[in-house]
Parts: sequence; C-alpha cells; structure tokens
Amino acid sequence: MSQMEPAKPRVRRKRGLVLAAVLVLLAGVFVWNSSLVNARFQVVWLDGSQGWGSGDTKTFSIRFGVKNDGWTSTTIVGAGRSNSSIRLVQIEGVKLPITLEHGDTAQLEFVYEVTDCNSVLIEEWPIPVQVARPWGTETVYVVPPPQEPDSANPYYNDYDENTHWQWQVARSSYVCDFSP
Repeated sequence: MSQMEPAKPRVRRKRGLVLAAVLVLLAGVFVWNSSLVNARFQVVWLDGSQGWGSGDTKTFSIRFGVKNDGWTSTTIVGAGRSNSSIRLVQIEGVKLPITLEHGDTAQLEFVYEVTDCNSVLIEEWPIPVQVARPWGTETVYVVPPPQEPDSANPYYNDYDENTHWQWQVARSSYVCDFSP
C-alpha cells in the first residue's frame, strides 16, 4: 500500500493541470467572443443596399449595416478607403463616432467617385472600419456581399441575371461602360 501513496499526488496534480487548461481555454473563448480584444462585426443588408449611381458625375453609393456581434459595446470612429480607381467622397447615414451595444447596427452609406473605369479592382476589396480601443485604434475589415451589375447597361446583355460581382465592380457598372 505504501507504493501506491506517491501516485495519489500525481493524479491530483494531473487533474489540476487538466482543469486549469480547460479554464484557460474557456476564458480565451469568452474573451474572444466578448470583443474585448477584437471587434466583431457582421454585414447586414438593408432596404436599398444596392445604393444609387450617377453616370454624369461617375459617383455611386453602397449602403449596408454593420452589426456589433461582440458581447461588449464598440465605438466606430471611422470607415472607408479609396484606391487608384475609386475615391471615397463621403460617408452618409450615420455620424461618426458611434457606439454600438451588443446587437446594435450602424447604417452606413459610402459614396464613391470612379476615377478610372478601366482599372476598377475585380478581386475582393473589403471596407475598413476603425474602432476605438483603450490602447489605440483597431481596424476591422468588412466585406459587402457580391451584387448584381447594371442590367440596363448594354455591355451586360450576355450575363445571366443571377450574375454577381464584387461590390465595387457591380456598383461601378452603373456609372461606367466596361465589362470586367
């Protein structure tokens, strides 16, 4: 029986280590889902999410909601960006900064001017959302789902009505005469 005695502390130690590992794992999952470390957003389509377009000024908009999927409040301090073919003109729909509680949605409308119809990026191009954090600003990227191109544009007669393009290409199709 004296040979069995040393085994009991080892078993207790192993159980303690397993319990500690499980608790650390659960704490990590909690912190990740809470949005304490990283903001968590979901893109939400709203009525009129397709936005509008003006061929005269080569401007278009895309409208969607950004929902706070985290368990804690998150403050959006900025959003949007430009590239060599489209320039962000303004953000409409909400005045930034805005604090979103868990489950709240900010309605954002981005107005862009197409500066070069022939070089609109055809690959996925996410929109950055800047979030205030105690240690600085965090940038989270949201990706609007693909959209339908302008069916009234004669360049798109050959495309199936179920065709969907990346958001910036589809929205540019309303103000440019091109075929990606």
